[in-house]
Amino acid sequence: MAASPPSLLHSVRVVARRTGLTPDLLRAWEKRYRVVEPMRTAGGQRNYTDADIERLRLLVRATAGGRQIGQVAHLGKAELEELTAGDVRLAPESAATEAVDPAVSQYLDGALTAAEHFDATALEAGLRTAALRLPSDQVLDSVFGPLLLAIGTRWQAGELPPANGHLATSIIRRVLTWMTDFPSVREDAPAIVVGTPALQMHDLGAMLAATAAAGSGWRVTFLGASLPALELARAARLAEADTVALSIVHPVDDARVASELRELRMILPAHTALLVGGAGAIAYANVLNEIGAERLDSIAALRNWLRERGAARQRQPTAGAG
Repeated sequence: MAASPPSLLHSVRVVARRTGLTPDLLRAWEKRYRVVEPMRTAGGQRNYTDADIERLRLLVRATAGGRQIGQVAHLGKAELEELTAGDVRLAPESAATEAVDPAVSQYLDGALTAAEHFDATALEAGLRTAALRLPSDQVLDSVFGPLLLAIGTRWQAGELPPANGHLATSIIRRVLTWMTDFPSVREDAPAIVVGTPALQMHDLGAMLAATAAAGSGWRVTFLGASLPALELARAARLAEADTVALSIVHPVDDARVASELRELRMILPAHTALLVGGAGAIAYANVLNEIGAERLDSIAALRNWLRERGAARQRQPTAGAG
């Protein structure tokens, strides 16, 4: 196949401007999911065709609908077009008005630059400013989520020194804690316990979930990482929680984690919902189906579930009503 003429090739900067993806997130998608295969100049610079840009724009729309990139990265153009067209039909107003906010890219780029430069002050100030100026849904979905993905990908690839990665995750943790404490909720709001099961030590995904739950009007009890089933169930009872939400990242093939999930569902009250998400959740899909747990693939999906559950709870008649 003949190479595309140079006039039809575009730089990373052009792709970022046309798709709304930051250069770091674009690189992460390419390395982890091979969403496109850009051409390289003699100097190693990446160049993209019009078809690459169109595919990336479709992937951006698909993830904006609440899906993780891993769920859609393998789809062809026709499948992506059908998927995104369905999103427009189901949510015409939001799809028609959704546009990439330049401020979002600025906040994300600024956070990555601060992490690269080991500048804790700039990183925390930028994230707090984003949290104050952007809607809570948008800041979680478009700043914190992509930031964590970019940091994790670059860290694993050896492009971000370990100390910089630890600094960034520490700052992100602090800002998310502040955001979770910020919303005021009603005393009769539904309650949720959020954490990770035993042996799961990565809890930043759980923190994102806790922040989303707080922003959706739920009373949140965040427990952090690696709690055994008995303690998770005990915490849910003490918090009078309607729901327990867990994040699973790594390991993804541990029979002990599967046993913890089975035990937790067995000792939780039948009316207490069990939600499981995170990058590693799909590896336990059979177990989750077996125990009747709900697997959610994104923070947006969690948010929708919580809001629907909260609305249904409000519609229930109060005791003694006739």
